Amino acid sequence: MLTTALTSLVLALCAGDAHAEGFQVKTMRDPLPAREYERGLVIGKGWVEWGFGADVKSAKGYWDSEGEAQEWENARFLHTTERLHVRYGVTRRAELWMKLPFHYQSLTNDETGADLTQFGIGDPSFGWKVEPFRGMAPMASWIVYTAYKAPAGNESPGSYIGGPSTFNAFVVSTGTPDLSAGSAFKQQFGPLALTADLSYTRRFSGVTMWAIETTNNQFAGRIKPGDITRAAVDLMVQLGPAALHGGVDARHRQDFKVGTTTDGWFPGRNLEPINESSGFMLDVPAGVVLNLTRGFDIDLGVSVPVVGEDLQFFPIEDIHPTRGVTYSGTLELRF
Repeated sequence: MLTTALTSLVLALCAGDAHAEGFQVKTMRDPLPAREYERGLVIGKGWVEWGFGADVKSAKGYWDSEGEAQEWENARFLHTTERLHVRYGVTRRAELWMKLPFHYQSLTNDETGADLTQFGIGDPSFGWKVEPFRGMAPMASWIVYTAYKAPAGNESPGSYIGGPSTFNAFVVSTGTPDLSAGSAFKQQFGPLALTADLSYTRRFSGVTMWAIETTNNQFAGRIKPGDITRAAVDLMVQLGPAALHGGVDARHRQDFKVGTTTDGWFPGRNLEPINESSGFMLDVPAGVVLNLTRGFDIDLGVSVPVVGEDLQFFPIEDIHPTRGVTYSGTLELRF
């Protein structure tokens, strides 16, 4: 009895408070597979992921009004996105995420002598994912999600004094918010994993600095970008620490609307659609995810445009993207 009591007293005096440091292994975390094809569509409780990435597109052409690919004779347009994203597993079945983009753009034209560059913040977005169903061995994950994009990037092309030739800035934002809702499903088949994603984005109207209304002398015009329906499919195969994947990404945009602001609860009810401003886009993305460790991945990708839209709003990429191959790279750190 005395020996047992003394042993308990010594253990009690020597034991410290249990706590977890920022980058130490946390016992409350959900299990996270080391390989990409076995991971669900939410990161899991207790995990935090930081992503540092960039997307680079050099556009040397466009889609004409008939949907045919055309080449620019003298112009070159470089559009890049430098981005930071954060994912946090709030619960075992829910994830909160945020993305903050920056854009570097360059437009040159040998014939006119145009040479314009710009770097600045883009439109941040954040969202919520919930996983109603999860299966194990083989892995299956079904999620529903919402996302919100806030207008924060530059929406002014510069001074209007002297006409359009005095514009000296890129418009990198529609100047209006977006609200998206969607669902995705991922199913593992041995070393393979198939992911399907379907979403709808409601694009709200707003008064912007780059739209000018002169008919009714309101000066500031109200615009509404077309709502977007998106469907994507991706097939992945795991080969050791490398996960190769590829698929299709299709988007349909409704008509772009423009006009004046009206009184009442619905200020955009009198907006008129612009003819042939809707369109269909189809890209073929592919890439490789290198699972170096459970907490360290490198994600490399390329996206090739196959079908596109007429560039009625060049160079506003958030409305009508230019034609060009996009190369991507992301460093993902999680703990």
